[in-house]
Amino acid sequence: MTRSSVLDVRALRARPRRAELRAFWARFREEHPRVRDPERRGRRIVLAFNVVGLTVVELGLLVTLANEVGRGRGDQVPPIVAIASLMLVVLVMCASLLWRNERRRTRPRTHWALAHFAQDNELVYTPGPRSGTMRAWWSITGHTVARAMTRRNADGRTVEWADYEIRNATRRFTYPPVGGWIAIGLRRALPHIVVRATGRGTRAFSVSAVPDSAQRLSLEGDFDQYFDLYCPEGYEADALYLFTPDVMARAIDDAGGWDIEIVDDLLLLVHPRDVVTTDPARWDEVMRTADAFVTRLEQWERWREDQLRDDPDGGAARYDAAEVAPGGRRLRTSWGLAAWVSFGVVAAVFVGLLVAVMTSR
Repeated sequence: MTRSSVLDVRALRARPRRAELRAFWARFREEHPRVRDPERRGRRIVLAFNVVGLTVVELGLLVTLANEVGRGRGDQVPPIVAIASLMLVVLVMCASLLWRNERRRTRPRTHWALAHFAQDNELVYTPGPRSGTMRAWWSITGHTVARAMTRRNADGRTVEWADYEIRNATRRFTYPPVGGWIAIGLRRALPHIVVRATGRGTRAFSVSAVPDSAQRLSLEGDFDQYFDLYCPEGYEADALYLFTPDVMARAIDDAGGWDIEIVDDLLLLVHPRDVVTTDPARWDEVMRTADAFVTRLEQWERWREDQLRDDPDGGAARYDAAEVAPGGRRLRTSWGLAAWVSFGVVAAVFVGLLVAVMTSR
């Protein structure tokens, strides 16, 4: 059973003295060398240099364009505009990457708060950055874990809260490029089931992949307004028993809800917001969400065991404790529309630049 998640959040609100923070940081860096994060520091320098350099180039192009227009040399305007537009796109991309790089950096004061919060609540804090540990994602994405908290329940079930950042992904990856997850260990491998929150807009326009619509299953009550559920054919009973209205109600929040996925022996809840933070309200939310799903999983596992025991050869027993049928292991997915639009925009800019250069000769 789950234990009560009554949290001691004093460390999240505390303001350590400078001497205490310096001593902690020196010790913490020795224990966890990865927190120095030379890769992020180098990326910050490169991106900042690119932003400054591209800004100077863009200003120079604008001055050149103004001079050419003033001289009445209209034949030089199209190639300058094309080059300036391309430089502006690259500048915006570099600036956004620099902003995200800074936003994802964990500062010493945050490490201090999270380390003491973990100690006060019998959790294990693992700082990052480190290469992704989500084995369910290994074959479809390269990802980095910024920081993680782990709890082992009395029954041996492991629950992990972590913040991630995607480095690269295949068309089977269906989540935002940055965010947080709650990973809950399962007793056995289960069919691949995905529940997508609809509150963040139409996922067909997402850059990430989307499950094929033919695999969509209707939820009970009015929860189709908030979620789209996808599961392989033949596993509908498992999905509907597990994702009941009381469980789904816990997944609804003011930010649009959680995306939920069962893959192999893991239940994964993914959100575009970080889950390992210094916000006590956020911790209360993610703890209650995890506990609600752990409780429901325990009930589901007992139900599944009864189904297998009462009808071991019937339609309910589509898989045993060791294996899920091949058709149930992975859903079919495809690129979202935004991915194709992005490819088209890049191609159009390149072709436009090439045409402008050729016609100016």
